[in-house]
Amino acid sequence: MEIHVYSKLGCGKCDAAKKKLALMGFDYTEHNLEYHVSLHDGWRQDGSTDVMAAHSIMDTLPLFKLDEEFHDYPTAMRLLKERTLALAN
Repeated sequence: MEIHVYSKLGCGKCDAAKKKLALMGFDYTEHNLEYHVSLHDGWRQDGSTDVMAAHSIMDTLPLFKLDEEFHDYPTAMRLLKERTLALAN
């Protein structure tokens, strides 16, 4: 399973999610969304779709992409726990 975590610096929930993934033994790729929303002054005025999309989810982080599907933190953790249990049986 390919796991991507979209987070920002100083996000307690993001840090907790990454620690939980490590404890569960999952490897993941981290993406810092702050990089995308602070590319340049005036990003709000240039209408960049990618930047606007990243900014709109900053308050809902962490966001997970498990294989090809995006999930919020609680849903991703539930799915990963289910996968761990299924592999254990």
